[in-house]
Amino acid sequence: MGLRPSTTHGEQSTTPPPSARRGLAQRALGHFPKSRAARVFVLIAFVDAFGRGFFLAGSMLFYTQVIGLSTAQVGLGLSIAGLFGVACAIPTGWLADRFGDGPTLIALQLWRAAAFLVYPFVDDFHMFLVVACLVGAVEQAVGPIIQSVAGATAEEGSPVGAMALIAVARNAAYALSAVIATVVITMASSGTYVGFVLANAAAFLATAALLPRLRLPRRGSREAKQPGGSGSKLLPFKNARFLLLSMANGILYLHVPILSVAFPLWIVTHTDAPRGLIGAALVVNTVLAVALQVRLSKGGDDMAHAGRKQRAAGLMLALFCVLTAATASMGALTAGLLLLLASVPLTLGELWQSAGGWGISYRLSPEVQRTYYLSVYQLGATGMTVAGPALLSIAVVNTGATGWLGLGAVFALTGLAVPLLARPTELPAPANTAPTD
Repeated sequence: MGLRPSTTHGEQSTTPPPSARRGLAQRALGHFPKSRAARVFVLIAFVDAFGRGFFLAGSMLFYTQVIGLSTAQVGLGLSIAGLFGVACAIPTGWLADRFGDGPTLIALQLWRAAAFLVYPFVDDFHMFLVVACLVGAVEQAVGPIIQSVAGATAEEGSPVGAMALIAVARNAAYALSAVIATVVITMASSGTYVGFVLANAAAFLATAALLPRLRLPRRGSREAKQPGGSGSKLLPFKNARFLLLSMANGILYLHVPILSVAFPLWIVTHTDAPRGLIGAALVVNTVLAVALQVRLSKGGDDMAHAGRKQRAAGLMLALFCVLTAATASMGALTAGLLLLLASVPLTLGELWQSAGGWGISYRLSPEVQRTYYLSVYQLGATGMTVAGPALLSIAVVNTGATGWLGLGAVFALTGLAVPLLARPTELPAPANTAPTD
């Protein structure tokens, strides 16, 4: 959760200038954890994101110039693969609770590596669809397991702080891989684009080799490991508050398709701002995310504080929408400056949404079913990952300033509602029991 970029749709890579890259590295090293397990998992997260980011930077070139697909075929195939991911995420989370997060994550990484090793042999749309669905089937399942493992390796008992460090490592890896991929794309021929695929597969294999070094403690009870044991698999779906919080988190998670789809579309089609502003906004987003993620995540382990962080996220995202809407009738220079300014509240909204979502989901997830509950909570964000690009394009960008103001109102109301939903109605449940309705 909150680990960019999205794995269901195409992404745009960020390429910060050298000074910004040095700042990213210094920030990452300054927050490096002290415990061995936490350090290993940060390294795993970095390697995984580096391989993934490197592939994403050149994926469209591989799909279109090596396999020979049209952009429409690529979009259709990845959308279908995304739906497979939605369907498989929750069952995979349940399996992780039964067999352990470590073994399950190793299996998923090996699965992804095998699928990407098949990609170079794909030569038509039907084979592409099969392989894309094999990859997509496990993509959405990885996030909740990463969150659960981060909590297990957390220093000072702060799962949210651990997730913040993971997010910093991943964002830094995405930025670095984008720089290297840009150089490769500039200098290489189309025949070398297979290297993007093989590098991603190698990263998955490397992380699978590193994961046993975590030595994660066994979690769960005998009852939790028995399939269908006490009907406990239905508990999160019977908890209206849990589902509403998942839905609210999903609405706030729209910042992901806004940054990758709606914001660039708006700049190109509805303003006179220079198109290079898209890359500048992505650089601002990446640098601020690395610099502020840990700081803005502090206190997120407390349920009330987590709710207030999501309230702040909703208000910041609403402010972004208001600023963006105002650029429709401005000149190029003024619109460009305002859009660049708008990228700041967009990023702050992203960081507070992530921290609040991690804290709420972890607090409401009983220990023996943690990954399963986290997978259910992720449904809101996953749904918006799949539906968000089309929804934002049609209902917001095509509608103009009115669409942005309407979206801003939705963000503000959602943010204000989260602290009310997150407020405990009774004494918190013990860590090894399920939350009650």
